[in-house]
Amino acid sequence: LHYLPSAGNFILVQVGDDDSAGSRVNLELLKQGVIVRPVDNYGLPKFLRVSIGLPEENAAFIRALANALAK
Repeated sequence: LHYLPSAGNFILVQVGDDDSAGSRVNLELLKQGVIVRPVDNYGLPKFLRVSIGLPEENAAFIRALANALAK
């Protein structure tokens, strides 16, 4: 997946090619108990803002993201 480099405690990850990708994947992640932030209000509707967590939290996010993208 494409991402925007960051010096903060989060990354912006492009989760699709259409302008509803961020919202759609965000809803799928919420259904799995994973909270990220859509950034369409910043003009980035294809991206999600993902905070960096503990290794096990990051692994859970990656599993949930794989499931969300498969739908």
